Amino acid sequence: MTSNPRAGGAEARVILRSERIRAWGRHHRQLFVQTFAALMSAPGSLITTWLVIGIALSLPLLLGLGLREAAVADAKASIEPSVSVYLSVPSDSAEAQELLNTLRGSSQIQSVTLVTERQALNAFAAQSGFGDILRAFSENPLPAMLDVKPLVGGGAEAKLLVNWMDELPGVDEVVFDAAWLARLQALMRILNRLVIAMGLLFSLGVILIIGNTLRLTIESQRSEIEISKLFGASDRFVQRPFIYRGFWLGLGGACFAWLIVQLSLGFLAAPVEQMAQAYRSSFALGVLSVDESLWLLLVGAGLGISASWLSVWRHLKQIQPK
Repeated sequence: MTSNPRAGGAEARVILRSERIRAWGRHHRQLFVQTFAALMSAPGSLITTWLVIGIALSLPLLLGLGLREAAVADAKASIEPSVSVYLSVPSDSAEAQELLNTLRGSSQIQSVTLVTERQALNAFAAQSGFGDILRAFSENPLPAMLDVKPLVGGGAEAKLLVNWMDELPGVDEVVFDAAWLARLQALMRILNRLVIAMGLLFSLGVILIIGNTLRLTIESQRSEIEISKLFGASDRFVQRPFIYRGFWLGLGGACFAWLIVQLSLGFLAAPVEQMAQAYRSSFALGVLSVDESLWLLLVGAGLGISASWLSVWRHLKQIQPK
């Protein structure tokens, strides 16, 4: 019985390919451990690098979390727009009653509440604590007002409604109380873009930090790299341990960023809650969720790998065996 040489050759190629895959995996496992051990041989320098990366990653993340919680609190607040119409006539006059009926008959207004001069004085005294001073006046300095709840939320329709009320007889001034909300939302849009810009800039900073760290490592191992290339090692083979170094630097920096964010949120939680209660808001700083923590670690590791690949690829091209 004769053997088939072609079948034997195919089997040998399969075995060889399998051995190469196992050797490739074994080499990666060794580098995974060895590069971490090499970094830990200089713990002071390593922790400093991790801390700098952690600070760079945590700053835009903290701002982003604050804006996210502010947006959630704004959505939960469901603030109804309100218009304060201050009267130039007494609240018990016929002009005031006619104005009240006119506003209540408008299809753009949900409700109108009359606040008399006495009610306005009592409310202001209770909120400001200046009751004794106000009672010293011979006459009530506060005018009557109409608290108007419009059906329109904002924009051009609200502006037209305010202008119409301002021209009615008996009206001294009209104040649209939801204008501050529009300004706040515009400010939050600006801050959102600022956070995105800061995130990109600090990510670039992380890449530069890791790239510079690896550049110094490459220069210190220049002779070893030249010898490896002299014996036929490819750039990809030489690059591999530095890629793992970048991975560990980015991942460790992300862990430090996670710790900085959690400690900062815990430190700020109590005063932020007190401020929110003073403004009757549901704003609160929450901790990073599991998904957000995993994303932070992935971003840190990804930045480390990207930085190492760019830096090492650039510098290895300049190192050739002599």
